[in-house]
Amino acid sequence: MWKTINIGCACAALLIGVVCLTGCGGDDGYAMVEGTVTLDGQPIENGVISLVPLDGETPTAGERIENGVYKMRAPLGTKRVEISASKVVGQRAAYAGEADSPQMDITKSIVPARYNMKSELTLDVAPGINKKDFDLKSK
Repeated sequence: MWKTINIGCACAALLIGVVCLTGCGGDDGYAMVEGTVTLDGQPIENGVISLVPLDGETPTAGERIENGVYKMRAPLGTKRVEISASKVVGQRAAYAGEADSPQMDITKSIVPARYNMKSELTLDVAPGINKKDFDLKSK
């Protein structure tokens, strides 16, 4: 009886191992992309980086930039890189004309349009870990 149980357990363990190995490290069409983002040599404290497919076929990937660092999984292929960040420049009433209205932040983009919606930055995402730093210039 123990031989039957041991063989059954061994087969179950082998099946679980095969399933796990198949799901891990396989070519799922994605790769890691990581790096730093600076503006005029200073890390972007809080922002967003998006990788938009040039072929229009694969999904867009995006992630937050925190303290100048980003890390994400992205579909393989050539992407247009869009980077955005803003800073608080003031506050205004959330509800105009109401004296007790809560205040909301007024923000201004700190990244020039040539790096976001009009970006010409590209990145080829290849299998494995892709390291790419972006040093943006405000002028």
